Amino acid sequence: MGENLEKTVFGYAETIRPGELVLVEYTSKEPVYLLLYEVLKYARHNGLPYVIVDVLDGLHVVRAQLRFADLDTSPIDGAPVIKIGGRLDTGRVLAKIDEVTELPILKRRFMELLESIGEEMGRESLIRIVIGATELLQQLENDPMRREEFFASIIRPMIGNPGSRGLVFINMKRVEGPSIKEAEEISTRVLRTRVEDGRFVVEVVKSIYFDEYGTEVVFEPGTMGGGENDGE
Repeated sequence: MGENLEKTVFGYAETIRPGELVLVEYTSKEPVYLLLYEVLKYARHNGLPYVIVDVLDGLHVVRAQLRFADLDTSPIDGAPVIKIGGRLDTGRVLAKIDEVTELPILKRRFMELLESIGEEMGRESLIRIVIGATELLQQLENDPMRREEFFASIIRPMIGNPGSRGLVFINMKRVEGPSIKEAEEISTRVLRTRVEDGRFVVEVVKSIYFDEYGTEVVFEPGTMGGGENDGE
């Protein structure tokens, strides 16, 4: 892949501090898997521990997209995964939680798993990457009480937690109500993707650093490498 793109993505990732929650808003028309690919490369390149939270088989779809694009899937294949709902195991699944589990139980199990994985990795700040959150938020759209309980008991407490940094991917065309507004409100940064003039663009639309507003990372055609060893 292009060295300039890698330098830009890696450099921006370095500014994300422990306790932050970064929301990535995309639509079905955009190759958002390219951004995930770069994030995984960043983590592996720097030896940073990460865990993927796979909600309702979203990770299976993303892995297939990477494979069809002839990009390395090993960062997913070897990744520790906490699976919430769904039936298709992707990555190194450590535990499964039913998506209809009562929220207090879901919170307890999720936090216990994050703590256990963090201790196993032996590092201070774990990168948690949430794939498939769109489907879960859709289920909460018409249940205001459960939605508020979800954000209050699971999401908000993670903000400022020095033990991890969060990256959550949400399809903003499929979740347009209170759920995405709440997610935007509590996130420390919001990145929004688009395709423009044949390029995949990631724009900063919210940040804890005011001078980042409007900053863009551009994926040009032909800058992504292929082959199973790409990213090693």
